[in-house]
Amino acid sequence: MLEGLSKGLADRVAERWTRVVILPAALFWLGGGLVWFLGSGRDVEAAVQAVTKQVSTWMVAAFLVVVLLSGLLARRLVDPVLGLLTGRWPRSFDFLARPAARRWSRKTAAREARWQVLAGQARGWSEDRELAVLDTWLRGMPADPARCLPTRLGNVLAAAERWPTEKYGLEASHCWSRLWLVIPEEARKELIGARERLDGQLTAWMWGVAFLVWTPWAWWAAPVGVLAAVVAYAGAVRYAGALGDLQESAFDLYRGALYTHLRWPLPEDAEAERAAGRLLTAYLWRGSHDRIPLRPE
Repeated sequence: MLEGLSKGLADRVAERWTRVVILPAALFWLGGGLVWFLGSGRDVEAAVQAVTKQVSTWMVAAFLVVVLLSGLLARRLVDPVLGLLTGRWPRSFDFLARPAARRWSRKTAAREARWQVLAGQARGWSEDRELAVLDTWLRGMPADPARCLPTRLGNVLAAAERWPTEKYGLEASHCWSRLWLVIPEEARKELIGARERLDGQLTAWMWGVAFLVWTPWAWWAAPVGVLAAVVAYAGAVRYAGALGDLQESAFDLYRGALYTHLRWPLPEDAEAERAAGRLLTAYLWRGSHDRIPLRPE
């Protein structure tokens, strides 16, 4: 689950919250002031002079408080917005989620079939290029088309969640918080930075949508807000892919440390690793009554 993949990251993002919290909120309110000036029909120079004369210390302080509080509210909404944009909606919205998920499933199955055709034949330059594009796209989708979610962002994160299971039998939702504690500090910093960039795009999407509230004062606020939201969503998909790659890499490189710290027997070979990973996942989730020999301390 997304919550399991992100555990250990979200709280640490707050260490660098200035860029994510204050700057977008300040731009939103300053942009709203600009919309109001330009849409009110007033002479801009005269309006600026009037505001400048009336500005006082308490007005500046009030503005900063508004910026801070609205920024903190937006930060609190990052996880709900992530759930919204990934298509993990309440069951009452299944009438929307299921058709969208089926469209992604059909698209994934069709591209997988095309990939199989290209991979099994002699290829020229254009076919090699098409195969590479398909391979990259399919890596960002669940291996099982039936597991597709309603949105591209949701599918990218769902694919990242499933790869450790497909490769090693380790359920990311159960193992990630333990793995986080044994990976090196430098790897944690890379993961924190990737999550921070994703959160920045989600915050930008929220402010882009919120910018639509200025439309009654200026018609062009609507296209600006929509454009900002579209660009931010595309950025979120890109950064989600980067975060997923890093999380998968953490399993690739440090899963052995997870086995070692849990005193769990290491799999003898790659063929046995999936079964071993499933046993370890079950052990972490519910414990075990099996007589599995643990490694010495």
